Amino acid sequence: MTRIMSPRLMVFLLTVAFVFSGCNPLSKGSPESQPKDLAVGEGVVWHLVVIGDSSLWGLGEAFASQIEKNYAVKVELDDYALPSLSAGSVRTVLETGKSSNFQLEKLPEAVKEAEIVIMFVNPMDSINPELPLNLDGCFGVSQPKECSSNSFRNYTADMKAIWGKILELRAGQPTVLRATDIYNPLVQQWNKSGTFDACTQCWKNMSEAARQAAEAYNIPFISRYDAFNGSDHREDPVEKGFIREDGEHPSELADIFTAELLINLGFSVVTPKE
Repeated sequence: MTRIMSPRLMVFLLTVAFVFSGCNPLSKGSPESQPKDLAVGEGVVWHLVVIGDSSLWGLGEAFASQIEKNYAVKVELDDYALPSLSAGSVRTVLETGKSSNFQLEKLPEAVKEAEIVIMFVNPMDSINPELPLNLDGCFGVSQPKECSSNSFRNYTADMKAIWGKILELRAGQPTVLRATDIYNPLVQQWNKSGTFDACTQCWKNMSEAARQAAEAYNIPFISRYDAFNGSDHREDPVEKGFIREDGEHPSELADIFTAELLINLGFSVVTPKE
């Protein structure tokens, strides 16, 4: 009889292999036995807000579960991992309080209560008219039309504005902010279509743009691109069981793995640069 490995054991083995491979997706942060800046103990509630496109589906539940297992706190989750959610849409609702999405209009109030915020939103609305970003080819079988680092400048600007507005809404309260990027579930397709090199550079540029925005506020950054695809970005997360049968979205195993990486970052609050 074939024994099926549990997701928890699989995550442990992957994490061990990840450590010994020398690949580190974390820009800063280290494990801590107890959070130094947030209260813990019976009756304490941490409010967790996840802001993301569909690549963050399931992460909020996985991370909340990990926190509650590791610390004597209750986690209340406000999950804004919405299909195709863009940086432009999030910036607009945080700055104006208005959105065509009724659920998203609640985001500013949720952020005000959030001790922890995790974010990745896509760059589709962050377009520089002089150098319009166009990475659509990477979702098919053709080369991206424009995906240089310069084409992501507006994306970085939007992400910086979002992080700044989140800190403004928190009004000096202790806040744990965590940034991430997006993995690549299309390794096989890119290899078959001959677009791997061009689209890999595109994904690297997108990751770096998100990282730059986070680092502007001293926000720890976790690279799911490195974690899921390896340091050379050639590893296929589908083969690791990280992608659902739809070929795009993270599996339960991937969510548990990412939650473990977030736990390992600790819970130090963000202190913006002077």
